[in-house]
Amino acid sequence: MSSMRDANLVGALAVAIGDAVTRAAEAAAPEPGPAAAALMLVAHLPGMSIDALRIGVGLSHPGAVRLVDRLAARGMIERRASAEDGRRVALHLTGAGENAATAIAEGRHKAVAKALDRLPAAERAAFIAATEKMLAALVAGPEDALRVCRLCDEAVCTRCPVDICLGIGGD
Repeated sequence: MSSMRDANLVGALAVAIGDAVTRAAEAAAPEPGPAAAALMLVAHLPGMSIDALRIGVGLSHPGAVRLVDRLAARGMIERRASAEDGRRVALHLTGAGENAATAIAEGRHKAVAKALDRLPAAERAAFIAATEKMLAALVAGPEDALRVCRLCDEAVCTRCPVDICLGIGGD
């Protein structure tokens, strides 16, 4: 059982890292707010629906539609007919959207690396092992995964603990 101090320290770390990631992501995004997460989600899941995007970024359906409208107007996202269901819209990044997603991922990496680089190799390995277990404990289903992984860099996430806990792979 964790102590209140342990929980407080981890909470403070989560807030500090979260704030650093948000600042870095928003600095590379075309606008503040959920745009960075939207671009990263579409980069992970090309062809995703507006509803899935809505869940991942925590917006209402009208809010997600307005966000997609703004990103499309900036040339970052394009709507296509879904290959699975012609009535559904599938979201895809444009070249500019891919460039922005790459910059967002790089900013996120730098923000988190600043904290991780303070740990010696053995402590870092133990921290990463603990982080994988904690992530698995916090993800109960696909909707949680969309939210937790909304700023992840899919290209570097091998053996993804979120995918593994959902039983959908990990390599």
